[in-house]
Amino acid sequence: MSLEIDWKKNFYGISWAYEKDRLVISTVFEDKKEAISIAKEIEDWSDKFTRLTIIEKENDEFAICCYQDPQISKNDSHLGLFRTGMRQSGGYEQAKPMIKEKSPLLQIAYAADVRDMNTYEQISRLVPMRKCRIISEKDLKKQEYYYEKTANS
Repeated sequence: MSLEIDWKKNFYGISWAYEKDRLVISTVFEDKKEAISIAKEIEDWSDKFTRLTIIEKENDEFAICCYQDPQISKNDSHLGLFRTGMRQSGGYEQAKPMIKEKSPLLQIAYAADVRDMNTYEQISRLVPMRKCRIISEKDLKKQEYYYEKTANS
C-alpha cells in the first residue's frame, strides 16, 4: 500500500467563515464535478487523523495543506489539498488568532463565479481537523512535516 498523497492543487483559493462557534476554511473549486469528487473522499476522513498545516512564507504569502495521515488511513487512495501563493495580509490576519485558539473545520465549496459570493455552494460536510498547525516555511526541513514538504515541492 502506498503512503504517497495525491495532492489536489487546482482549487481557486479559500474563503473564511464562522459557523458553530468555529472557524470554517472552505476550499473553493471552480469545477463542480471535481469539488463533488473530493467532497466524497473527505467525507470518509477520520476526525482523529486529519491534519491541517498553514505554512507562513517570508514574502507575505501562506500555503494551506490538509490531508488525512496515510499511515493510519483505511482508504486506498490518499488525497490531500494544497494551495500556495495566498496573501497573509488579507482575511488570514483576522483568521490566525481563531486558528490558534481552536482547530478550524474544513469544507469543500464550489463557486460558479468566484467573484460573486452568491454563487458559492457548500459541497461537503464540515470536517473537524484533529491537528492544526501554523508553521514557518523553514520548519519544512523537519521530518514531522514530511507530507507538507512533498506538497510544497
